[in-house]
Amino acid sequence: MPRSSAVKQSGLEDAVKSYSCLICRQRKVKCDRQSPCCNCLKAKVECSFVPPVRGKRKRTKPPREGLHAKLKRYEELLRSYGAKIEPSEDSDESDSETVSPPDIETTKDDESRSTDRSNRLEPEVKLLTKHDTTRYFDSAPWSKLGSEEHPEAGSLEGPTDESNVNELLFEPEYRFKFEDLSSLHPPLHLFPKLKDIYVDRVDPLVKILHLPTFETALLDGLRSQDLSKGLEAAAFAFYLSIVSASKGDECQNLFGEPRDNLLSRYKRAARQALINAGFLSTSNLMTLRAYAIYLMCVRKTYGCDSLFTLSGIAIRLARKMGLHRDGMSLGLSPFETETRRRLWWHLIYVDSRTAEVLGINSSRDIYGTTKVPLNVDDEDLYPAMGQLPPERKGITSITLCLVRCEMMETQRKIEMDVRWETPEACPTESVDLIKELESRLEERFLRYSDPSNPLHTFVSINVRSSTCKMRIFAHRQPRPNSASEKDREVVFANAIKLLEYVSLVQGGHQGLERYQWAIGTSFLWSATLYVLIEARHRKTGAEVDRLWYLIGTIFSYFPQFNQPTSAVFSALAKWTLKVYEVYTAASKAEGLKPVSPEFINSLSNCETLTADFRPATHEVDFPNLEPFEGYNFPDPPSFDMNPYEWVNWEQLVAEQGVFPVGNM
Repeated sequence: MPRSSAVKQSGLEDAVKSYSCLICRQRKVKCDRQSPCCNCLKAKVECSFVPPVRGKRKRTKPPREGLHAKLKRYEELLRSYGAKIEPSEDSDESDSETVSPPDIETTKDDESRSTDRSNRLEPEVKLLTKHDTTRYFDSAPWSKLGSEEHPEAGSLEGPTDESNVNELLFEPEYRFKFEDLSSLHPPLHLFPKLKDIYVDRVDPLVKILHLPTFETALLDGLRSQDLSKGLEAAAFAFYLSIVSASKGDECQNLFGEPRDNLLSRYKRAARQALINAGFLSTSNLMTLRAYAIYLMCVRKTYGCDSLFTLSGIAIRLARKMGLHRDGMSLGLSPFETETRRRLWWHLIYVDSRTAEVLGINSSRDIYGTTKVPLNVDDEDLYPAMGQLPPERKGITSITLCLVRCEMMETQRKIEMDVRWETPEACPTESVDLIKELESRLEERFLRYSDPSNPLHTFVSINVRSSTCKMRIFAHRQPRPNSASEKDREVVFANAIKLLEYVSLVQGGHQGLERYQWAIGTSFLWSATLYVLIEARHRKTGAEVDRLWYLIGTIFSYFPQFNQPTSAVFSALAKWTLKVYEVYTAASKAEGLKPVSPEFINSLSNCETLTADFRPATHEVDFPNLEPFEGYNFPDPPSFDMNPYEWVNWEQLVAEQGVFPVGNM
């Protein structure tokens, strides 16, 4: 049939089909969609047009997921892991931001998993509160029960048998028990003066009491003669801290008694009050605060290893009360949240410092999720507040606590950085971290410092001395034959600065004598050893002359050097004499005639002590050992000595040293 006639016959039909014929589709060739098509005419086969079963696939792209839709999906995922996300106020519900089809099923699955996970996780965290006590639970079986059904709920304030606490934790001399603690409270008319001393000397260093509410509760309880056991323990810890921070003449004028008598009385009273409050099993925040203040006041009574154990008790009690979890996540009020933050970070600091003195790295998982306190004064906080106040600029009563938090975080990073692979490695990252810390503290606090304010000066000295210690830690490589000249220079310069800072505080410069009670000695002895090592290496020079003057000043503040009764004092006394002999010989070789200072003459007399001074032998495993009046010590060590020899020295310092309330 001719094509023209075929087209005419199909005039009633569409001349061109919208789809290919069956033969062309099977052969997968292009069809001209005529009936019959040209391909079928050439092949002389029947051309048939059968509509395809499937329609044409659309190639349009799915709509892209908008920003708000994506944010909403991410929030759901975070909620599925227990995070509490506040809904966005500016969320856009428009149709232009939709979830892409491939994500629809995933989102639905995530939502179902989120619901199931939330149902599983939310009840696992529970904070029971009853009167002044709190109890925190992570365990799901107990947290799902009501507060009255929990086995701890009925005993949050219940009596416990702690009759053996004295024998377990306290010395036998303190087994004496007062019949009535109420008779030991100072007269009420003294409280304004007591508060002034606490605010001036203790509060900036141990910022765990909210003084306005504490003062009101204490005075009301004393007037009504109705003090809770936790508040009574806090009261005697309060008195003990004031006596500890006061000098002898101040105690005599204020209380009419010698300071030693007051210290002994209030130590025993504070211990008895803590036992009466059941501090070993307490869930009362005020009792825990009392225990924390008490530990600060008895640092010189216990060895550092014992204090490390006692601070561990405080950490365990705090975790039991949920202080390691931020109060906002537990649904607590802004006031309670902030006061809990202050207490938690103080306990973390004490535990970290005692660990540092003992040469132990603090636990990395101890910090929890509790946020750092705000830089605000007590007057900015009150129980009925609806939201947290804005932070103040500059130095406040809690600034020293915030400086500690910054220092601890940076120190944790440095401890990771100093574990270099080879002795030649340079602690560049640690140096950068310290510089960043200095810049941050300068911007936030130090640029507002007023040199006429003793607290501002003390905060500034603490910042400078802490960064000096960090630099020493970063550059003092604990490997034999690994100390470069640059490392020696950095360690020497920063150890000199440390001794200068201690000299400023011990000398009472610009009113700093009020903080002398809080200055520890643990790092002072290592700093003295570092400068002696470098002085022996340098022998003479202007810096060495300045060093001997500074050592003499430091020794004058610690009379223990003239009558050494411990391994650390004896070792440093001997090494000082040995290094001074090197200095004298080198000076004479240069034609100089140095005159021995007074402290060198005093130390020289220690080698001719009478037979009454015979301390027990304390062996230290150093080479070239020579006896020094009952103690065996080597010649002064060097930066290149074996790491185990450094450990031996640090162990002696830990036994002798007292960790500070401040950062020094």
